[in-house]
Amino acid sequence: MRYLTQFAMLAVTLVSLTWAAETGRAAAAVQESRTGSNAADIEAWLKDYDVAFNAKDLDALAAFYHPDVTIYEGGGVNYGWADYRDHHLGPELKEFENLELAHREMKVTVLGGGQSAYATARYSLKAKMGERDIDAEGLATYVLVKGDDGWKIRHSHTSSRPRR
Repeated sequence: MRYLTQFAMLAVTLVSLTWAAETGRAAAAVQESRTGSNAADIEAWLKDYDVAFNAKDLDALAAFYHPDVTIYEGGGVNYGWADYRDHHLGPELKEFENLELAHREMKVTVLGGGQSAYATARYSLKAKMGERDIDAEGLATYVLVKGDDGWKIRHSHTSSRPRR
């Protein structure tokens, strides 16, 4: 009987260790998509950006931006994440309803050394803002830098127009 109890404890321990190893591998794969140095990793990272944007999650979006980011959008300029968050993106996200942002046709170039990259993409944006329906498409260029905590947008330049 004592051996049966020890065997059961060993089996539970092995199952627990296997589960922990698989969970660790999954977490490492997610981390790799955020910190990896190849184009596919950055494309996955941009898809994660779309998820955070559509969720209107400013805390999650903060993780995508360098603190000293410059934003060129629609003829306006924001200097730094705090400026962009407080005077542009934050107020805009509060007003958006039924928000849908999606990047497509992404082209990513990782530059020598793997610590910087740029990405270009087409994007679509649909939302309702008060009585106004937004249905736009545009172009985006992102300059990215890689730090200890992954990729960050250092400069963003977007332009859009109503969908035709």
